[in-house]
Amino acid sequence: MAYWSVRLPEELREVTSVDEAFAAIVNAAREVGFDSCAYGYQHPLPFSRSEIFLLNNYAKDWRERYDDAQYLGVDPTVIRARASIEPIVWSNKLFRGAAQLWDEARSFGLRHGWAQSCFSPDGGVGLLSLARGDEPLSELELRVKDIELRWLVNVAHGALSPWAVSISKRRSRKLTRREIEVLRWAGDGKTADETGRIISRSRFTVDFHFKNAMRKLGVRTRTAALARAAAMGLLR
Repeated sequence: MAYWSVRLPEELREVTSVDEAFAAIVNAAREVGFDSCAYGYQHPLPFSRSEIFLLNNYAKDWRERYDDAQYLGVDPTVIRARASIEPIVWSNKLFRGAAQLWDEARSFGLRHGWAQSCFSPDGGVGLLSLARGDEPLSELELRVKDIELRWLVNVAHGALSPWAVSISKRRSRKLTRREIEVLRWAGDGKTADETGRIISRSRFTVDFHFKNAMRKLGVRTRTAALARAAAMGLLR
């Protein structure tokens, strides 16, 4: 492994912000031969329209165009990343169903790329994309750099996904200790009466805390509250 792969974990232990962490990943990407880098993290919640966290060093005009055209929804690298952790090499065939996206990306100098996803225990999905505009990716280069590229994906995900999760949690309404407690007992199959006896509170108090938790979680049923709480890791 190259020297940068030894230095990178040390640098990431010293960072104090997500921007510093991403800058270290960008520098590592350059060391391995790519001048453009992007990391995206899809949160497991809400189930129907998951929140997306994105970082990249692309040109400002391309970032704005990508957002305005809603290319995230048709980007084949993103679609594949949600289903498999196999590496993705950009190609005409890959982008056949998103020709306009492919043409515009290349006009901004993003002509050759490689990407791979990584899954978190809570159901979140991270995707590291590396790109460059000059030299095409040969099969030989991909074989030689395979270990380094896969290693970089895991390091990037380990460093950046906690920031993505932390930022998302700060945006959400925080559950109290008691609200989490009644959710956990309900997750164990306890009724409101049983939970009340366990925590020395009345059934009405248990229901009060559960309803508050449902409101904060943005759901209308107990089942949905438990499903969302489980996906957020609150029932552990």
